[in-house]
Amino acid sequence: MRYCIFIYGQFRSFIHNLEKNLDCIYESIIKNNSIDVFILTDKQGNYSAENEDMIRVIFEKYHCNVKFIKFWEDCQEYHNKEQINQNKYNLTCRHNRGKHHFTANLWYRRYVTNELKNKYCDDNDLTYDLHMFMRLFDINMKTNLSDTVIRQEIEHCVQSDKLLLSIDTIFIGKKHIIDKVFSFGEHMDVHHDDIWGNIDFSEYYKQIDWGLYTIKPTYCSEVQIFSHVFTTKIAYQHIRFDFNNHSSPLNKTALFHIMLCNKRMD
Repeated sequence: MRYCIFIYGQFRSFIHNLEKNLDCIYESIIKNNSIDVFILTDKQGNYSAENEDMIRVIFEKYHCNVKFIKFWEDCQEYHNKEQINQNKYNLTCRHNRGKHHFTANLWYRRYVTNELKNKYCDDNDLTYDLHMFMRLFDINMKTNLSDTVIRQEIEHCVQSDKLLLSIDTIFIGKKHIIDKVFSFGEHMDVHHDDIWGNIDFSEYYKQIDWGLYTIKPTYCSEVQIFSHVFTTKIAYQHIRFDFNNHSSPLNKTALFHIMLCNKRMD
């Protein structure tokens, strides 16, 4: 299989996380597959030329080919639209629950990362069986099921239009599915509190993230992107064990334990 992994984010705590996360997905994603990597970052958040070189070496160690590392500072043609989206988000939010000053920027930059990756692929005649957004620099991943089962679930996506997601950290699917997910960041069409009135949405969200469900922070990144996935009728499967609700029935089929690294802001 040919897979691509694309990342938007600062290097942050990569020194603690990247190799461990690649170890975690080695048997299920990397082994015996061809993996290309595309990264958009910025020159803050633990950036240095030395760290950039170290990241390239780490991926090379796992036989992953880094096709590019680009910097937001160099993407001037996108900066005006980012400001437009940020203003739209700030004006559209009807209250402050979950509202964060960087949410619109985050999703626009993720959208741009996907666009830059797609352009590179078009220019170089590259195609992949699956496209994977993975926040490998600042999360901790551990398997919840056997590598064999995880590999089967991921490979099944090649034959289907299903999206595997861990709300704000991992999205796996075929190109047209990933494009549909990341289109959310292009225009930042915000979802509001009425989404919680949808019983199917609320019941599923309760099983995948009990902590956020109880406080309903509508305008946070996690709720906004899942609202987008839900309302665009994408077939999805959540793959993260909910550590806030060990009794969730979906934990039995979750592929991974995923938590943000507590050193990511150091």
